[in-house]
Amino acid sequence: MSKKVAFLDRDGTINVDHGYVFEIGGWEWCEGATLGMKLLQEAGFTLAVVTNQSGIAQGLYTEADMRKLHEHMKRLLLEEGVEIAHIAFCPHDRNQSDCDCRKPKAGMAKQIEANIGPIDYAASWIIGDKEADVGFGKNVGTHTALLKSDYWQADTLKDKPDFMAASLFEAAKEIVIRNA
Repeated sequence: MSKKVAFLDRDGTINVDHGYVFEIGGWEWCEGATLGMKLLQEAGFTLAVVTNQSGIAQGLYTEADMRKLHEHMKRLLLEEGVEIAHIAFCPHDRNQSDCDCRKPKAGMAKQIEANIGPIDYAASWIIGDKEADVGFGKNVGTHTALLKSDYWQADTLKDKPDFMAASLFEAAKEIVIRNA
């Protein structure tokens, strides 16, 4: 049976984007993020993180550094009753042409599906703060929620999201209403 998945961007969606966050000391939750994830989980969504991590290719941090931070995040979430089924990441540089996993490309969705099983993309959502997140959703066939950020302007968006929200928590509330 296929799962409905809430694909969640990491930096700027789950945690405050301080630029290349890779150390536990630099981790700061976005306000209401944990509660938003809990709402989605209680509504029957499997939670998965999809995150571009070009800092690895740039030599700013290692894959092991990133994995340590992800384990920390998952531990904190489990304490709140929230389970992340899988974290997919793209370690490649923004300009690497042979990469098929950097959002908005669909490679991370394939990574998630390989780990959790079949996904009902038409019933799934992506929540993120960048236009690439919306593009990812369009490329894999999910609904899209774009969080307000300094990374885009509404009048210049190439791909229009299903809706815009102030935070992961606000997006989760709207998704739950739409899926009721």
